[in-house]
Amino acid sequence: MSTSSHNPPAVALGVRRTGRGSLTGTQSAHSRQAAQPLGDLARARIVAALRACFNCLVLNLALVLTSVPVVTLPIAVNAAAVALDRWRVDGEDRVVREFLHALRSRHPGPTALAIGAPFAAIAIAVEEVHFFLRGGAPVNWACLGFGAASLVVAISSTSFVIVLRARFPEMPLPDLWSEGVRLAVANVLVSSPLFAIEYTAAVLLGFLDPALVLIGLPLAFLSLVRLTADAGTRRTGYGRAPTTGNLGARFRSKTS
Repeated sequence: MSTSSHNPPAVALGVRRTGRGSLTGTQSAHSRQAAQPLGDLARARIVAALRACFNCLVLNLALVLTSVPVVTLPIAVNAAAVALDRWRVDGEDRVVREFLHALRSRHPGPTALAIGAPFAAIAIAVEEVHFFLRGGAPVNWACLGFGAASLVVAISSTSFVIVLRARFPEMPLPDLWSEGVRLAVANVLVSSPLFAIEYTAAVLLGFLDPALVLIGLPLAFLSLVRLTADAGTRRTGYGRAPTTGNLGARFRSKTS
């Protein structure tokens, strides 16, 4: 009598335990299924980050090795800018292939002149600032101010020229240089100081620790220049399009 009276609660308790266990197992299965896509996503992001680091190291090494003869520096900078632009804009992550393709497909003479001439303008402006830095007569201080202003404009225009040349190699050189100077003057209060800081930081870091040159300093500098140039063109209302000559409409149709 007493046994039969205690059996139903035991059976009910057993049913409750069985139901709770099955419910816990179902929740665990759902948790595992939900965790699997998260794990795949995390793994994919890790692989993408490692691939990006490898591409940066390889492209930076290609830039450094090609720039060892100083006369090839403008050509190497242009090829690296092309590869970086294709990677960031078009998603083409075969950066070495794009770098070598840019070296082979673009005429070295016009490319060296297009970017080498602004580099020479920077060197002349630096020498002028260094010469008048000793001060002295008021005219020397005035020349120092003009030299510093010309240095800032030269650095800024060179940066815009690097970006425009990478995207539009067919642009005539007078139009390319005038567009770079015009964008530099239009962004003299915003982008030009940023360019000056980037150039100064790159030179100082390269002198203080030359090992940084091998592990990514030149490519990081070029990436910052590209970002600052894009921000400057957007701020002045030009978008990413040049406005001189007949290339404006073609550039807008390509980048719209």
